[in-house]
Amino acid sequence: MADIHFTVAEAESVIPWMRRAVESMRDASAHAQEAQSQLSALMDSIQSNGRESHGEEWEAQQAAIEESAKTVRAMLDEFSDRGIILRDVQRGLVDFPAMREDREVYLCWLYGETSIEYWHEVDTGFDGRQPL
Repeated sequence: MADIHFTVAEAESVIPWMRRAVESMRDASAHAQEAQSQLSALMDSIQSNGRESHGEEWEAQQAAIEESAKTVRAMLDEFSDRGIILRDVQRGLVDFPAMREDREVYLCWLYGETSIEYWHEVDTGFDGRQPL
């Protein structure tokens, strides 16, 4: 059982923050993927030319990946610290532990929704979403 349980109003109060957080993590992930593609291209070039000729670019791409990972880790930590469960960054799927009829359930939010409109049992997941 979760340490923190949310009301619908409490969950809805963090929707603007969650929207920004999901966007930030998506952007960071896309940036990391682009940097990884650049590193792969550099690897091909390095094999024929040597690392020294691409050292600065290599380091810049490595730094970009590390910075993106740092951003994602910080946001994941903030979700966790708030007691919010981020299920899927790309979809923006979030669960909030809540109580309903004396049992723990999850209030469910999906990126793009403007309010908390669904809940599901802890063992059913997204496919078990039901209107509030």
